[in-house]
Amino acid sequence: MKRIFILTGCLLLFLAPLAAADKPGQRLAQARAAYDRGDYARAAADYHWLLDQGWESAELYYNLGNTEFKLNHPGRAMAYYRWAIKKAPFDDDIRYNLRHVRSFIRQPQDRSGPLTKLGRDLFNRFPGPIMAAAAWMAYLILTILTGGLIITRGRGTFLRWFAAASGVVFLFLAAWASVRLMIEKKVCWGVVVASQAEARNGPGPEYQVGFTVPEGREVRILGREKEWTAIGLPREGYKGWVLAQEVWADR
Repeated sequence: MKRIFILTGCLLLFLAPLAAADKPGQRLAQARAAYDRGDYARAAADYHWLLDQGWESAELYYNLGNTEFKLNHPGRAMAYYRWAIKKAPFDDDIRYNLRHVRSFIRQPQDRSGPLTKLGRDLFNRFPGPIMAAAAWMAYLILTILTGGLIITRGRGTFLRWFAAASGVVFLFLAAWASVRLMIEKKVCWGVVVASQAEARNGPGPEYQVGFTVPEGREVRILGREKEWTAIGLPREGYKGWVLAQEVWADR
């Protein structure tokens, strides 16, 4: 009996570190330590373990993007950075790393003018829910000012101008929010994570290859059929089918 207790105690001492290692906080610390010492494969495994446990955060996706980039997986890094920026749209570190990875991806030159680029960047920087909240705030301000005008019977030039300006801002923000929410609902984007994806003319290996897409290229997700995903390249006007595991859709 004494031997059984001794063996049980030794077994518990042996399993205790393993049990602690499976705690999310401990595994997160291990992942960070592995990344700091240059063991990127170990860090990626620990971060993926957290992801499999249901952990989802901008920080986790950002760390995974950094790790996959160090492992020379620009496609996966791009996907994780895109997922991270959706959860933290104003994080400058995520945005900088996303631009940095894009600089390594072969894609057609953007011939848009500076004003068009600025407008597109501003439009994409603010997600639909944030713009909807801003429009709601403008509406509240407009309602308060309208109430003030009713109470004062329209007296006060400043109040009238402020109310008119608030109305214009509300309409602008409401239109912006509506378009953003519609796009976010109907348009799905993804990233090619294979070293090179062969886009075929139909959902099957029997169809001819129409074009190839390099790793890391951002594509539109047009549809799915079994193990195949339809993608589009808006700038070139190309459409084709690739294996589903070769493209990671935005979350």
